[in-house]
Amino acid sequence: ICFVFISTAQCTRPSFTSRNVILTAEHLSTPSFPDGSTVTFECVIGHKPVDLKASKSVTCQGNQWTNLELNCARKSCGSLADFLNGRYEITGNLFGDTAKPVCDEGYMLAGRETTRTCRDQGWDGRDPLCEPVKCSAPPVIENGQLEDEPFESYDYSQAVSYRCNKGLDLIGQSTLHCSEDGTFKPDPPKCFDGCLAPTIPNAKRINGKSPPYKLGNFVQYKCEDGYKMTGEDYIVCTANGWDPEPPRCIGKTERIYFINA
Repeated sequence: ICFVFISTAQCTRPSFTSRNVILTAEHLSTPSFPDGSTVTFECVIGHKPVDLKASKSVTCQGNQWTNLELNCARKSCGSLADFLNGRYEITGNLFGDTAKPVCDEGYMLAGRETTRTCRDQGWDGRDPLCEPVKCSAPPVIENGQLEDEPFESYDYSQAVSYRCNKGLDLIGQSTLHCSEDGTFKPDPPKCFDGCLAPTIPNAKRINGKSPPYKLGNFVQYKCEDGYKMTGEDYIVCTANGWDPEPPRCIGKTERIYFINA
């Protein structure tokens, strides 16, 4: 008995991903190809042939494919010109690159910021619109007011100044400017009415003024005979109150009880 084994030469589906190519649609679902088969490639989306004369086909010879000449590179979308009152910050002009719109100083984007992308058919989207920055009326502060009557809106970099009611200290910046994001900066000031007079039993003031206490006023204390001070004897009125906290004067019996506790 004679057995004859027939070997059919064939090639598996070819792939040349490093060249940015893909099989044409009619070959995509075929897992293998018999000897002598020819298949065709095309550039993946967003790419084009480096050499227009290069062959796009390969042939199965035995179980090997011939070399593919086609090689594809990213398409170019060309440059984007600056637009009115703005410009683009771009990562490049090839497929997949992006262009972020940036308005000139004193202008801001109208609507949502839209980053444009280089697509297969060119840049998507369109030039944005940059409008002059406008700030609405500045914030109102407690126990203070603007130096001048407010307007309904302010132009970029336009300034406003605050003052406090008589006898109050202004904490923070008195002048604010209309900033690039359409708000006044820095934060508005506060009007400070001073620090409450400390109540420290068994202590007497030895330095500093009497109430009322305004910003920057200081007081120095000394405990009466038979009492010992805990804390600092010298305190200053700040925007956050007394610094450090007012001291205490502890009597002998209170001190002994405190230690035993």
